[in-house]
Amino acid sequence: MSQASPGCDLAGARVLACRVFQPELSSLGVGEDRVVYLDQGLHRYPDQLRLELGKALADLEADPSVERVILGYGFCGGGMQGIKSSRASLVLPLAHDCVPLLLGRAQADPCVGCGGTFYLTPGWIDHGQTPYSEYFATRERFGHEDALWVGEQMLAGYHQVSLVDTGVGLLPHHRSYARDMARLFGLAYHEQRGHRDWLRRLLGGRPDPGLALISPGETVDISLYPQAQRPPVESGSDA
Repeated sequence: MSQASPGCDLAGARVLACRVFQPELSSLGVGEDRVVYLDQGLHRYPDQLRLELGKALADLEADPSVERVILGYGFCGGGMQGIKSSRASLVLPLAHDCVPLLLGRAQADPCVGCGGTFYLTPGWIDHGQTPYSEYFATRERFGHEDALWVGEQMLAGYHQVSLVDTGVGLLPHHRSYARDMARLFGLAYHEQRGHRDWLRRLLGGRPDPGLALISPGETVDISLYPQAQRPPVESGSDA
């Protein structure tokens, strides 16, 4: 059974996270018995995401051994608004979505990446929905031209695709996916390094400027997030 990475004490804790974080969390030693993943596609529907988070949180709290739930989510377009626990404490990152978490940028700029770059990571490519996957789904029903138009509308305002190496290893299919997506939509292609430091601190659950520690009965609110009201990064990173 996988053990938590050094410095991450998951005794009495469970992780509730978006599926796009699976590669990074697994690499940090979070075993499948310690985590519940929700589908990435929920980020498009904040109300539904909030509902599913509440259900999953209630299921975790039904286990009396769970004293703390670590949330692998940014504010996610409001999906976290109003989330609260009845018994367990909550630990969450103060990021607007998962771009800063996967880039590893410090809390000093939690909205880093808000711009014309569409970010992809191994988890987004393997488990997420993107304009590229949407293109293929639409093409099956309506043909190339309509599918291309749909993807271009989703990418309006973006000028490049950036594949983030988060330290879990980029496989050939990750690079080919990102390059092919950029080529199809006429965008520049870029690779950059990410870091897992913020995720490590999240798993540690200790007081940190980039984290919020929520007591049972307290509610997650947008006021916790310094820059959550900026436009989110619509990319392989809206967790």
